[in-house]
Amino acid sequence: MKKIVAIVLAVMMVFTLAACGGSVDTSKLDEIITTLDSIQKTLDSMNAAAPAAEEAPAEEEAAEEAPAEEAPAEEAAEEEAGDKIVVDFQWNGQKEVWSVLPTTGAEGLVWINDAMGAVMEAQGWTYVKKDAQGDPTAQVQFIEDAIAAGNVGAIMCAAMSVELLQDVVLDALEAGIAVAYLGAEPTAYGVSGCVYTAYEITGMYAVQAAEDWALNSGADIPTTADGKFEIAADTYYDIQDGVYRSRAIIGTIEKSDNLVLVSETSSYGQDAYTTAYNNATDVLNAHPDCHLFIAYEPEEAMGAADAIAAYCEDNGLSVADYFVAPCYAEDTTFTGMYEASVADPAANAIKGYATYGDAPIPYGDDAAAVLGASYDALAEFSQQLQPEAPVIIPPILTGEHLADILLSACGTEGYDFPYGETYYDTITAVNTVGFEQVWSMGDPNPAAEYKF
Repeated sequence: MKKIVAIVLAVMMVFTLAACGGSVDTSKLDEIITTLDSIQKTLDSMNAAAPAAEEAPAEEEAAEEAPAEEAPAEEAAEEEAGDKIVVDFQWNGQKEVWSVLPTTGAEGLVWINDAMGAVMEAQGWTYVKKDAQGDPTAQVQFIEDAIAAGNVGAIMCAAMSVELLQDVVLDALEAGIAVAYLGAEPTAYGVSGCVYTAYEITGMYAVQAAEDWALNSGADIPTTADGKFEIAADTYYDIQDGVYRSRAIIGTIEKSDNLVLVSETSSYGQDAYTTAYNNATDVLNAHPDCHLFIAYEPEEAMGAADAIAAYCEDNGLSVADYFVAPCYAEDTTFTGMYEASVADPAANAIKGYATYGDAPIPYGDDAAAVLGASYDALAEFSQQLQPEAPVIIPPILTGEHLADILLSACGTEGYDFPYGETYYDTITAVNTVGFEQVWSMGDPNPAAEYKF
């Protein structure tokens, strides 16, 4: 009965407001109210014939009259805790996996995902790569496409924005598609699993490697009037892991007694090398005493290093007195430059790095014992990628963790990663004069203050 009264009032209000706007013929209003009044009387007579139906329990009436936004206490607590998960995930049985990347221009990232694809192909899956070209909304669209396609059973996403992806990823899980995140760890909802790097630690360690080199290398580095070394930082704030890393880079510099920040630029993206080259050139011209450079990733480090080489040649200086380090180091060209600099500081400016991933594993029984059902596929992929290397390198091992998460979620024999858990990458940092830092899963996070 209350619902009909509410309807009458609502209709009267709508027509009254519409009449004020002059867009509705109000001559029909009396006729409508009369009809609704008739319906109300009919319902009243039905209620009189069945009084028991009118006497609803007090708690039911209270629930009916409660405002819609007042959810039950349990549900409200779940919402506040951000515990949005798909309970009892059921795989849809489809054997196509999509790798949704922010870019296919980063060599190490592609290796990770191709290694995952190799493991899953060995289990009968079809592997497909999708390139968002730096656009977070494109990742959302790809996952919507995967759901609509109906033949996708798993998604790996190197998430650019976990917040933006929340709704579509929960829809994918509801559709029976397993979802793993690389480099991201959502707190407001759950996925099938994550391979996560504490990016803030890579930022902190890269700066510490630079500071240690400046203090202990014996290089000819000018200082400011108060005895500090000038340093330039290449940062990136458009994705969450970039925010954590960049905050740690800047925060560690600001807390140092020996460093002073003179430039913060950004080079990450499709033209990273060229942009970094140009940015470093500008810094060198504006701050000729700046000899220390922190790069976001290897492409940016190589751009900065080549800019330094050109600057030194033009000005009669030595690259032995310059330091560049990125916060990731699996690009083969970059690692070759670092090894050359270890042998001869004048070879180039790459003098250190921070990076992440498991330690390399030599081929053979030990690797087979660690990698289990994935070993044969990973060994074959690794040998094709680096025929002369005697080991399976870190990016390939990271790819195996992603495959482990997805295949475990889909119930594949030989895979048993706990659903919804996170695997944390080991982080290492070095420089050419002996600095070394290592962080492993389970250790306290020394850069936790920058993860907000």
